[in-house]
Amino acid sequence: MKKLFVKLGMVLTAVCLVCAAGVFTACGEEEQGGGEKVAYSVTVLDPAGEPMKGVTVKWGEVKTEYRTIDNGKATANLASGEYDIALGGFSDIYKYTPVKATASDRDKTISLEWNPEDGKIVYTVKVVYEDGSPVKGVTVELCILTNGEGGSCTRLPVATNAKGEAYSMAPGEEGFDNALRGLPQGEYETKILTGLPAGYTYEQDANGYYAGGTATAASPTITITLKKAA
Repeated sequence: MKKLFVKLGMVLTAVCLVCAAGVFTACGEEEQGGGEKVAYSVTVLDPAGEPMKGVTVKWGEVKTEYRTIDNGKATANLASGEYDIALGGFSDIYKYTPVKATASDRDKTISLEWNPEDGKIVYTVKVVYEDGSPVKGVTVELCILTNGEGGSCTRLPVATNAKGEAYSMAPGEEGFDNALRGLPQGEYETKILTGLPAGYTYEQDANGYYAGGTATAASPTITITLKKAA
């Protein structure tokens, strides 16, 4: 009789474990939306069009948060359906327009935009060679023009990137001070501080500033074109 009770106990324990497993599986399926799974993906790009690593991605009511990798992409296996995509895990110097993924449009690309405060502007200095190819690793500054003369100057917090662009806003994920949120609207002149390639120069005024134009709120990008020195 004792052996019979032992066997019955083992059977009941096995049944309970199966039931418990069934409950946990059901919860997992409910978290992912239930049903057959298909791959959904989101690629996140920064304002320069470069991939953003470490951004959290959430599809609708799915409890799991996913994180983008080096190529800016996050992928999840979810039940076929419609999901509102929410991003997180980045500084509020960025903003984005929410998008929706559907069963027929599962792969989405979201480009972040600058989010300057108090009506300020993110100005861009682009440095290129005469053939238009970008110059990387150049540090520049912007000086606001006051009554036609240079006023306060701001050294841009990052050197030009692979696209030859430097911004008046520091990206926090690069480890720079995040306090610089953009510059007051106005007209700015610029000059190169360091990193000018050997054998090259650019059109300059008497004070060493680029003479080829200025950056304004209406046209916030100024391009410095390098030329071979005579």
